[in-house]
Amino acid sequence: MTRRTARNSTSRPTGSGSVTDRSHSVVPRRRGRSLLAPAVCALLLCAAPAHALDVFTLWSRPELPLSLAPGARADYRTQTLETGRRSDDALRVQCVAEDVSGWWVELLPLVEVEAGVLAPAPGEGWRLHLGRGLLERRGDLAAHVLAVEQWQEGRGRVLDPAEWREDPLVQSSLRSEFVPDERSELEGTMRVVGGRELPCAHYLMAAADTTLLTLPRGELRQIHRREITAAVNADVPFLGLAYAAERSETRSTLVPEGSRKAPRPEIRVEIMELVGFGNDAAPVLVRP
Repeated sequence: MTRRTARNSTSRPTGSGSVTDRSHSVVPRRRGRSLLAPAVCALLLCAAPAHALDVFTLWSRPELPLSLAPGARADYRTQTLETGRRSDDALRVQCVAEDVSGWWVELLPLVEVEAGVLAPAPGEGWRLHLGRGLLERRGDLAAHVLAVEQWQEGRGRVLDPAEWREDPLVQSSLRSEFVPDERSELEGTMRVVGGRELPCAHYLMAAADTTLLTLPRGELRQIHRREITAAVNADVPFLGLAYAAERSETRSTLVPEGSRKAPRPEIRVEIMELVGFGNDAAPVLVRP
């Protein structure tokens, strides 16, 4: 895909990609500004929606199972590498209730309370009401979000739809879609989570787009490529993700060459690894 942007414009929809070795899986992201969003971070509360919804980055892909049921939870550790910096976070996604309209899902930043033991950060997170239309896997993810609550320091605040839709962090997560240009099924892989072996299907997906920026003395061509690899087992709640990695790369060239120095390549890698899951979830974001 090629898009032409007017002079001085900096906006472009891009995605991120993923990388994985043969013993693991990598997950691509949707086309659009990156989460997960995301994903699948940045998880320390304000950025929680971005990484939280990385769990749903591939929500529209028919290759992946999609299920929501009260009590289901999945805990992920995430690692982000970008421009020489590394960040590590952890997140729990859990379904805590169901009604005629859909499901209530909590996105909870996790903290290490003791060596190897993760628990939700007290009073922090997001609560989303997801509509049943989500199961149809059509449209924007944001269109299936019926309500949003933001929790900080033990206090919940219901956000007006117009407010949360305009929030940059929420918007980049809920309005980012990954539509791969390429898709392949790799050799199956095995993941071990909590001592349990999970045989997984293994997918690689990729997408690229090109943006042309008109400059005073030439043109800047930016090629953004995203790759996602995912290891999937249907016993894992939500999208079956046992492991996901995304790699995104943006490279720029100037036409004519040599008129000035092109920007350095931008590379970002996100890895999301399942560390626990079950059907024992209980609501955490509850008003007194």
